[in-house]
Amino acid sequence: MKTIIFSIFSLCIISKTVAQEINWRALNEQSNHLVSAYFGADFSSYYGISYGYSIKNKVKPFFIGTEFTLPFGKDLIDDWRWNLNLQTELWHNDHFSFGTKLSFVARSYSSPMATIYNTASALSFNFGYVRPKAGVVIIAAYDKTMATHIEHKLMKEYYPQIRDGWYKASGGTFKFGIRGNWSYKSWSTFLTVGKAYAQNFKDNPTLPFFAEFSVQKQFGK
Repeated sequence: MKTIIFSIFSLCIISKTVAQEINWRALNEQSNHLVSAYFGADFSSYYGISYGYSIKNKVKPFFIGTEFTLPFGKDLIDDWRWNLNLQTELWHNDHFSFGTKLSFVARSYSSPMATIYNTASALSFNFGYVRPKAGVVIIAAYDKTMATHIEHKLMKEYYPQIRDGWYKASGGTFKFGIRGNWSYKSWSTFLTVGKAYAQNFKDNPTLPFFAEFSVQKQFGK
């Protein structure tokens, strides 16, 4: 029973993995900073901001970034998500591009049943046709829970033996989608749609589809 309950809670904290994306062909070499505002719908509707800083080197360009996400609604501090990530373009040939993004995630989810604090790691890949002004890529991502702290509320009325505390990793989430982008001068927009699956492809979320729209600005050193 404990495993079933925890699996349900794990599905409740499924969250986005697609913000602060980059059109590598539209980057201005004089601009080291990316700032984005985004909103979308995953397990719930949300909005957030992100920031990325370019680390230039002779091997591969990459960005280190952070994202902070809140849900739409009245109780803003109950549910939140913070992300620290690293992105790079692994390969490109003419207008084809293959990139990756590695993230560390901390997030909180609160309901009348319980309050959950969760840490996770996420890895995503994207491949597609990208030009300086427009492009489209396919996305594959995996979000793996590392540790979760649960403080039970109403759940204790139904299962008095259940205990608060830390639980080890129990699963993860796959996401597959497609993203289109359009860029003009120092501005870019991204639209992403896709579908989420539980790690076992059986205990999928009730609302498995997700979508996100973002507006991004790049500026100088």
